[in-house]
Amino acid sequence: MTRAEERLEALAATCGPRVLAYLTRRTTPVEDAADVYQETLTTVWRKVHAAPDDPSEALPWMLAIARRTLANHRRGRARRLAATDRLAAELAVGGGGEPGGVETVRDALAGLGPDDREVLTLTYWEGLTGEQVATVLGTRPASARKRLERARQRVRAALEAPADPDVAGTPSPAAAVAGAR
Repeated sequence: MTRAEERLEALAATCGPRVLAYLTRRTTPVEDAADVYQETLTTVWRKVHAAPDDPSEALPWMLAIARRTLANHRRGRARRLAATDRLAAELAVGGGGEPGGVETVRDALAGLGPDDREVLTLTYWEGLTGEQVATVLGTRPASARKRLERARQRVRAALEAPADPDVAGTPSPAAAVAGAR
């Protein structure tokens, strides 16, 4: 085991429980604390050479890293939620142009195939242009635009389908999306 690996293990053993507790108290939902902690440890690993040797200084050093990691996590979550809201507004259903509920849009996205979900999330959650989406997907811009158009049609179809699965012959939004694939 290298010196860096030993140092990381020591930091995780001595400071890890307190850092995880710090994150747990500040993370909503609380289950995200483990993910943020893992990201924190990744950063600690990259910077382990700069870790203080004094245990009384190591905890604040790790907490500072955890604090910045948590801030990044919150910003990313806020961007994703805002993008979902924008997608709901853009995919307004009904004649009056009223946006569908955010949960309805999330359900419709969950019912999509992975390729459709990917092109929509790259466009709306990540805010990428058509050319940037094409680069990520390894396709031509025209192909990426066509995939986005088809994915939008499938989401619209799911959102326009009656949401009451108890009505005979009426598919749920997720079932409508699955059938549109």
